[in-house]
Amino acid sequence: MKRIAIMGGNFSGIVVANKLAKRLRWSVAKGDVEIALFDRSPKYLIHAMLPLITFGSMSERYAVGDKAELLDSRIKYFFGKSGEVVNVDLANRTLTLADGSKYSYDYLVIASGADYVPEEVPGLLKDYHTYYTLEGALELRNILQGFNKGTIVELFVEPPIKCPIAPLKFGLMLDDYLRDRGVRGNVDVMLLYPTDHLHAQPEVNKLGKILLEERGVKYIFNFSVSEIRPEEKVVISDKGEKIKYDLLITIPPHRGAKAIRDSGIGDPYGFVPCDRYTLQYRKGKTKYDEVYVIGDATALEVAKAASVAHYQSDVVVENLVHDIAGEGSQVRYKGETICPMLTDLYTQHGRGRAWLPWWDYKVNELTFITTRFGWWFIRAFYLSLPLTMRGLA
Repeated sequence: MKRIAIMGGNFSGIVVANKLAKRLRWSVAKGDVEIALFDRSPKYLIHAMLPLITFGSMSERYAVGDKAELLDSRIKYFFGKSGEVVNVDLANRTLTLADGSKYSYDYLVIASGADYVPEEVPGLLKDYHTYYTLEGALELRNILQGFNKGTIVELFVEPPIKCPIAPLKFGLMLDDYLRDRGVRGNVDVMLLYPTDHLHAQPEVNKLGKILLEERGVKYIFNFSVSEIRPEEKVVISDKGEKIKYDLLITIPPHRGAKAIRDSGIGDPYGFVPCDRYTLQYRKGKTKYDEVYVIGDATALEVAKAASVAHYQSDVVVENLVHDIAGEGSQVRYKGETICPMLTDLYTQHGRGRAWLPWWDYKVNELTFITTRFGWWFIRAFYLSLPLTMRGLA
């Protein structure tokens, strides 16, 4: 029997598991293949919806659900301590779980996502507000409803992050939200970027600058934060620059999953290196062809986004199926990326504007504009993600 272990059960892991279950259904039925998914939490979260939840433009009930309800019946799944991977032994093809048990595999798909480490920024935990968690988005929704005057600073600590377009689109939607409430004239909005651009995709960067400047949203590049002083309401850079705020909204530093870091199989940030085309594990001269990496877990210089994981899932599944059949890896990931760009909310004064810019390893400068149709298209895209996870879209 060939045993396929999937480490991580949010979007990436569930998509791969369901596609494998369908492609290998006869092999699973005959007992020739076993597909097992491991994750600590039995609940999924659709991260892409969190900015809209923050502004009250989407209900949180669409963003969460039970993973078991999305998984094909042919998949074995383990949650809680029996599903929490604490060590990955690539040489011996073994996962160690939090309950002390071990699982030996023939193939491994690492879909372990990313963790947040706000504690790495001195002082941040004493004044920490973020829309990168569901709890944080709901808290911010309540805070923003009563925020009428002052300075809001959105702090992007360091790359890489999930949805690298998020700081820009959140800043634009925040401006629109405050205008709709009639308080924008009393509120300054500032974005602090650690990079020298708003986004690595040139056309996103170009349009973002135009829109921010038109709306009077300030932004500062190359701002590397050294500490937060909550008692003074100040963000301080490594060059000593001080930015005052009344409300600080932070995109925290990201790291690879703790099990990856503890196992020593990732890069210095805990993300997993792999071939940019086949997605097979590669770290220096070390390679494991039976190990695939997908989604936010990868160390690839592509966006950490559900759309990327969706494209990558086809590559991982096809190559696994081919390898099990003895045909070798035959499909390549070409860097396909979609990042939903939302610039205006659907409110009593506006009708929403958005679009889905696309690019890949070769094509990186496709011009686009946001439209009203795009707003509804992206809402439908978000709402269809559970169907995508089931392998139906």
